[in-house]
Amino acid sequence: MQRKIAAAFVSNVYTDMVRETTEGMIESARRHGVKLLFFTSFADNFSSRQYDRYKDYDAGDFVVYLLPNLEDYDGLISFDTYMPIIYIDRMDRLKKKATCPVLTLGAVKEGSCSVVNAQGAALGALIDHVIEAHGCRDIVHVAGQREMSFVQERIEIYRETMTRHGLPCGDDRIFYGNLATDCGEAVVAQILERYASGPKPLPDAIVCANDYMAIGIIDAIQARGYQVPGDVIVTGYDDVIRARINEPSITTSAQPFAQVGREGMEALVRLWRGEAVEPVISVPGALVCRQSCGCEAIVGPKKDMVLERYIDMMNNMESFALSNTNLILGASTCETLEALFDEIESGCVRETGFRDAVLCLIDGWDQSKTIEHHWSLRDARFDVVCGVYQGKSIRRRRLPKGSLLPEEMMADGEPYFIYPVHHLQYFMGYFILSPKLKDIGQLHVKSWLVSISTVLENWCIRSKLKGTVDELDQLYQTDMLTGLYNRRGYNRYFELYYEACRGRREQLAVFLIDMNHMKSINDNYGHAEGDYCLCTIANAMRDCAMGDEICIRTGGDEFVVVAKDYDEAKANAYIRAVREAIRQACLKDKKGYSVTVSIGCYMRVPPEAGVASIQHEAEVFLRHADEAMYEEKKRMEGRY
Repeated sequence: MQRKIAAAFVSNVYTDMVRETTEGMIESARRHGVKLLFFTSFADNFSSRQYDRYKDYDAGDFVVYLLPNLEDYDGLISFDTYMPIIYIDRMDRLKKKATCPVLTLGAVKEGSCSVVNAQGAALGALIDHVIEAHGCRDIVHVAGQREMSFVQERIEIYRETMTRHGLPCGDDRIFYGNLATDCGEAVVAQILERYASGPKPLPDAIVCANDYMAIGIIDAIQARGYQVPGDVIVTGYDDVIRARINEPSITTSAQPFAQVGREGMEALVRLWRGEAVEPVISVPGALVCRQSCGCEAIVGPKKDMVLERYIDMMNNMESFALSNTNLILGASTCETLEALFDEIESGCVRETGFRDAVLCLIDGWDQSKTIEHHWSLRDARFDVVCGVYQGKSIRRRRLPKGSLLPEEMMADGEPYFIYPVHHLQYFMGYFILSPKLKDIGQLHVKSWLVSISTVLENWCIRSKLKGTVDELDQLYQTDMLTGLYNRRGYNRYFELYYEACRGRREQLAVFLIDMNHMKSINDNYGHAEGDYCLCTIANAMRDCAMGDEICIRTGGDEFVVVAKDYDEAKANAYIRAVREAIRQACLKDKKGYSVTVSIGCYMRVPPEAGVASIQHEAEVFLRHADEAMYEEKKRMEGRY
């Protein structure tokens, strides 16, 4: 079979369930020579407390699923169980557009092959156990968000199992959490209120829809002085790592996540071969009885297990914190965009544990792009701006249209995870990573990616601010009529030129140019013609500059030129050139009047030892140039 390429849409990849499913899928894909690309998001609505604050972040995060052109892939895999509720409808619309076989993991969807955990048998066995082995009769169920399909399925399983045993299971025995530990306090408060008027404060057992809620509920119960399992049995579902090391450890149903991944990839391979595949493939879990139901004795803290995991997580957390710190501090000193990319590249594999890490940015990434539809990316072009591949710096280049990976990464057969890089809803590009998935908290990686997008956004802001400051600075020192510098420009550049000439022992020249008979032209021809004369003089001053002379309009009909390395011959040549340029402009424009100027010049080498006040020196040069200009004006008066 020719090598196949599959796109996998996944969220929350660092949670135990997703990680194990991913590992099982990668194992099977390697065996069949399938190239896997995981398009990965970090949506926040698994914690309802955070969701309302981060809607814009989720909007930018979802763009990762719009990146692949599904016509270029041989298969699409969607991890629906782990998708945020707000993504499901949009994800279903994407799947319907796919022309390749579609595989759904964790949920049953029309139009695709579905691989699911056998929830009926697994949760039913868990409830059977607390009833038959522990004699529980008063059992409540803590479900997840009502909108999630598997939550409703588990509620139905709870009701069917309780009904089979002839036990009550009405709506008053079902409570809702958010599938995270942080809902424990609120759920326990509701349960206590429900039992406040009865003979006992708690039910016999609390059956939770997942392990995380079970952990949060146990913490809240113990904080109130009750014992688990002494006062109430609490069970979970999934068998995540935290359930095993919790105190007490959680009785749960171990779900075969890795096997779901393997079965899913095997089903996709069979579809490619044209073989028949069942529309729904169920993989059974296994009952795991631990301390929270009383089957396993609580003999003491699991110090060694907890300590080992704690050390691994702390080491990874410290590494990412160090990488974040280095990135933010290093980026803040970068003067150029190339230097910023170098800084990102130097840190993207150093403390993160990523084997390969390549940053690709969309053309125009700095223009606050929002992407809402797949077609918005149809003509998008991406640039490889930095990164490390197989231990070496990646070659920076523009990717061919329609390509998301550099050709060498696309050809190597390795799986890669593609993470969106965005500032809230504004999409910038993506990172191609080979991450270490175990013992890394999702928030650590998310924080690192947020830091990447933040330094990019800060660069944009700094660049725009610099441009604005430069523009304002230019306006601050520019004469609006002529475009020359204004008097502020003279004060600023005089000091620069003065120090340069002092250091090189060259003459500094200051010219003062005054238009003759300005009032007469305004009175006889109008102020528009007066403005023409001023602009003509300004243009002549600029056009006749022989080097880096600074041309200034100090006000009214008075102009100044500051020049370095001048002598008398050069000064006279400049004066002649200015007058001739003015004369030629008036002839060309067929003016019925002459524009003439009086020009004075003062030159000298600044003293080697310097002076107490540059401002005083600036005025001295202007005064002497002004005196020379008026001497010339007196000599010229008799000619007009």
